[in-house]
Amino acid sequence: MPSKITQRIERELQLPGLVDALATRLPPSDLRSLLMEAYRERASTIQPPATLAHTDRDPLMTPSAVDARSLMAFDLAAFAAARGFDAVDLSPVCPLGASFSLGGTNQDHLLTTIRNAEVLGDSTIAMALEAARRRRSGELVRLCASHRVIRLQPFDVPGFSPHFRLFGMVTAGRDRGSMLFETDQLVEHTGVYLRLFRSLASAGLTLRNPLVEFTDMSALEAELARAGITQEEVRDRIRAHRLGESERFLSERGIALPVDAAHPLLEARVLTPLRAEFPEAAVRVNQARLEGLGYYRGFALRISPEAPDGNRYPVADGGFTDWTARLMANRKERLLISGIGSEFVCKKYRAE
Repeated sequence: MPSKITQRIERELQLPGLVDALATRLPPSDLRSLLMEAYRERASTIQPPATLAHTDRDPLMTPSAVDARSLMAFDLAAFAAARGFDAVDLSPVCPLGASFSLGGTNQDHLLTTIRNAEVLGDSTIAMALEAARRRRSGELVRLCASHRVIRLQPFDVPGFSPHFRLFGMVTAGRDRGSMLFETDQLVEHTGVYLRLFRSLASAGLTLRNPLVEFTDMSALEAELARAGITQEEVRDRIRAHRLGESERFLSERGIALPVDAAHPLLEARVLTPLRAEFPEAAVRVNQARLEGLGYYRGFALRISPEAPDGNRYPVADGGFTDWTARLMANRKERLLISGIGSEFVCKKYRAE
């Protein structure tokens, strides 16, 4: 169904069905040629002062507010912490529709090109595609990357911007039964971030007393279903960058879920080894976390260190997805994705 804006355009141009013709009746190569010609004509009329004015008014066109040396120092520490992962330098773009088909991301929130591609809004999407390619050999795949991504949804939170640097990791492999793959990889990804926090002091960043939380998303979804809450309702309301959103949502609906829940499997295989290696971290199972419901399949992780301003920010996040299972048409495939907002850390965790 065309939007109200496109309906108005069709009326004004007296071209009913224009959107449908462009979207479904034209071959992709013809649509690309048509749009390239249109933008070539528009670009030929733009004068230099107009490009400067565009830069002035659009934060998408301006550089990061973080010093490039700080970001480089973060990346060096992150790659060192993730020494067991293959480091890849990703392309700036991935196939058109990759973020929607795998992660359900609204295309309005992505920078779409006219060459059947989209600028990365989530580097783990591109790493999942590469992991699926490498998984054809049957070997376990561990990838990490630092990449500047673009997300076009409106942000009204200080510290957020439409383009930012993100350090991400993915691990792809085959189900080993008894949740062995899942629990082993949760420990490995979490360990990378906690080692990174320790090492960032040399870069002038302070991430104190990290709170590490795991969530069994399958159990959470079942609990919400019993309370009459759907995935769609949660995803429409909850935004990860709005702190406290899960708590407000549950309170409004009179639902009480444990923030420190008993989970024998996670306790034995994940929490206990992490507590032994990283005594500075508080580790728990939080079944009141709603962010990522429907996006992650199975277990999810979140790490919120204390910042110099006294607040905790969920800077590292991740979980299992079914992306490689769908890409490879194999239900036995498993994929853990995670990432940390390196740019946000450099802004909020600078030692005072």
